[in-house]
Amino acid sequence: MERLGAGEATGDLDLIHREMEFAAAERLMFFTDAVVAIALTVLALDLPIPGGIQNLNSVSSSDMINDARRHIDDYLAFLISFLVIGAHWRIHHRVFRYVRVANRQIIALNMYWLLLIVITPFTTKTLSIGDQNLLRFGLYATTQAMQFAVFAVIIVVIIRSQPVPAPVDMQRLRGSLWPPLAMAAGFAISIPLYVIIGQAAFAAWGVAPILSNLLHGQLQRRRRAKATESVS
Repeated sequence: MERLGAGEATGDLDLIHREMEFAAAERLMFFTDAVVAIALTVLALDLPIPGGIQNLNSVSSSDMINDARRHIDDYLAFLISFLVIGAHWRIHHRVFRYVRVANRQIIALNMYWLLLIVITPFTTKTLSIGDQNLLRFGLYATTQAMQFAVFAVIIVVIIRSQPVPAPVDMQRLRGSLWPPLAMAAGFAISIPLYVIIGQAAFAAWGVAPILSNLLHGQLQRRRRAKATESVS
């Protein structure tokens, strides 16, 4: 606001325009943070209370523990979705610091990404209620694969359209493509794996980011080694 005021005081139209665009980008980020926070809240509201809320005072501790065991799938589904939404937000937070102009394409893709965030509590419920099957598992995995893939497209758009300040920032921005692509691949591959190995396919969701970090770290070390060789 101070820089915008300074631009208005001096009549610097270029500065005014840049600050207005940046304010619009900040508004998009604030709106996104609010939607993600609401999705996490809704996710927690669906958690069953052990023993039920009506007879909570008369239910013994052992009954509550037994009831919690019966709802273990609900709690595990909540934990998975909490970690997944957290991963989505962490990548978004890291990448959108480079957004200075929220153009129409970024806004449209971000809204589609938010749509997939908002329906995550619904897909989480389908994942935990009833007997697990390919349709329930596939619905959740497909939604998450699409969301990570959409964000990979957002990163490409940011690389092509935003004025990234320094080469090192551009390198970091390009490196940020690895996590969403790895997670999208992990969720997509888990669907045919479920047909073969059943619920063990859940492991693909956790293995994908680990393999991505290992591969990305190895590539970075090779680049540093080549850069050192060229300098020497």
